[in-house]
Amino acid sequence: MTESLSKQSPVRAVIVRAGREPLVHFLLIGALLFVGVLVGRSLQRPVVRIDAQELGQLAGYWSTQMQRDPTNEELQGIIHERVDEEVLAREALRLGLDKDDMIVRRRLAQKMTFASEDTANLPEPDEAVLKAFFEKTKADYQAPPRVTFRHQFFNSDRGKDQALARAKLALGKVASPQGESLGEPFLLPLSYSDASLIDINKDYGQDFASALIRVPLNQWSGPIASAYGYHLIKVDSRISAKTPTLDEVRPDVLAAYQEQARKARNATFLADLRKKYRIEINGIPQTILK
Repeated sequence: MTESLSKQSPVRAVIVRAGREPLVHFLLIGALLFVGVLVGRSLQRPVVRIDAQELGQLAGYWSTQMQRDPTNEELQGIIHERVDEEVLAREALRLGLDKDDMIVRRRLAQKMTFASEDTANLPEPDEAVLKAFFEKTKADYQAPPRVTFRHQFFNSDRGKDQALARAKLALGKVASPQGESLGEPFLLPLSYSDASLIDINKDYGQDFASALIRVPLNQWSGPIASAYGYHLIKVDSRISAKTPTLDEVRPDVLAAYQEQARKARNATFLADLRKKYRIEINGIPQTILK
């Protein structure tokens, strides 16, 4: 036992002597401080956290687009892409890349607008309020006149005067047995059943549509001009414009009321928001800013 201790004593002696050296103490303390700094920095790093709910949403979007569930490898790719997106966005903000960027500014303003336009909190109007709103806007819900008619067409490509003359000549013969086929070929239909006057106006113009309302029923009239040429028209029936009752259009009226209320609330929100800032605009006449 004494011999074993005597053999180890030189090693112990070296360790004891090294432990007494100030330089060794300094190196050990430095090493501990270095490790502590590394650990501290690791703990202080910003955290990018993706929870199960967000991962489920990301996988759901992917499944909707691809029409199948992602594999484990594809799910890893989805996670990596989301993490890369987050760290790039944070670095861009850290470096101030969002400053003076019109696209970023507009997107943030748009998101703020969406946040202030939550229609879920709009109060439901009572019956009296909804009726009053309907009375002010009932013209918006008016059903347009509808007509059933036939027409004969005379092309003006070779001259309006010639087309007008042919149409007038045909009008004198339209009562004959062959009168129904005096017109010329036309790309659009030559007969319409229960057609909206709004649609007719879009295709033929205001003059043509107005004529369908004023000409006598069940007889050929014209010539009536359009962008294509001249027409003889025969109206078989027509239904005047109709204003519906509130019950007939209640969902549409309620949606319009809520849209108006949303806009009014958003205007108030923006007006209050502007009061929180001192707005300075240089070099522009005050008359423009009013």
